[in-house]
Amino acid sequence: MTKKTVADALHVFYELNSTFADAYWETNDINQKDRFFAMKSMLQDELDELHKLSVQDHIYPYESIDPGVLKLRDELRALLPDMSRVVLRPKTINRFLELIPSACELFEL
Repeated sequence: MTKKTVADALHVFYELNSTFADAYWETNDINQKDRFFAMKSMLQDELDELHKLSVQDHIYPYESIDPGVLKLRDELRALLPDMSRVVLRPKTINRFLELIPSACELFEL
């Protein structure tokens, strides 16, 4: 397995952030809205830290900066079994199914 770079992480995180927003607006369940908002907030904190890096640093291996983002890994894994019940649109489900393994791979040491 090759080590993922900061650029790889940014790509996955941007896509995941967008998918959280889609899932948030697609659901009518307030508890699920809270869930997606919390996950989006955790991810945004990491993105805010990554934005402080220079463009030249994007070639370096990715390491999580904000410790709260590691909780996101657990939340993403918990979302997988509930996916068809929680996420309504097939397009959003497919994006999550593609992005969650990529995101979780970034968090592995």
